[in-house]
Amino acid sequence: MAKHKVFIAVLAAGSSRRFGEEDKLAQPFRGQRLGQHVCRNAPVDWVPGARAFVIASSLDHPCQPAWLDAGFRVAMNPQAAEGMGNSVANAARRAIKMDCNALLIALADMPFVPRQHFEALIEAWSEPDDIICSAAGRLRSPPAIFGRNRIDDLTTLTGDTGARALLKEARTLECPPEWLVDIDTPEALARYA
Repeated sequence: MAKHKVFIAVLAAGSSRRFGEEDKLAQPFRGQRLGQHVCRNAPVDWVPGARAFVIASSLDHPCQPAWLDAGFRVAMNPQAAEGMGNSVANAARRAIKMDCNALLIALADMPFVPRQHFEALIEAWSEPDDIICSAAGRLRSPPAIFGRNRIDDLTTLTGDTGARALLKEARTLECPPEWLVDIDTPEALARYA
């Protein structure tokens, strides 16, 4: 089904500077590692043909076995240290190479996004020029889906801002604010544990 010819990319290559020396995605959180939750919730069965990737800073990340078990492939971003934009660009180039109609981007440090929200984003997308992002009030955030004509815009991103500028022009899909919590500090990890 063309509607579901979507590429799912989970960005997991961040440097976690605010978290300190530890890899935040490898930290225990609600019965598994923090970085495993989003992959367990993503509708990988909606994107047959191996179009679900985790973009990581290394291929031997502690979450890798769980990512593979959830149906994701792991791809290394050799420029991960240069910022999230490089991971978005890496995902966009892979989506284009696989001739996908849309790219769904999620962040590995957002453990509360439920499967139904990912499904709703995919269902809301219909046009090649669509950009649809998650929103809670004025907050615009990943996960977000980009139609085929907008994926090219992502291939040249660099730095730490990722696709933030493009989200300003996106249609929004409202959701509860707690779904969009990202765990960036040890304090946040403890608060939501």
